[in-house]
Amino acid sequence: MKKYKLVNTLNFGDVLLQTILWMVLTIVTLGLALPFFGYFFLKLIINKTEIQEIQ
Repeated sequence: MKKYKLVNTLNFGDVLLQTILWMVLTIVTLGLALPFFGYFFLKLIINKTEIQEIQ
């Protein structure tokens, strides 16, 4: 049976950029963007995660 592991290739710069961007959007929209921040942050993490086979 093959074994797999999840590898996240997310770096600190991506997280910092997204956080700053969403905080600015939250301020500009008077808090309306805040509920969407969690969704897009999770989407970023999932998109930067890969499945690798363990040998």
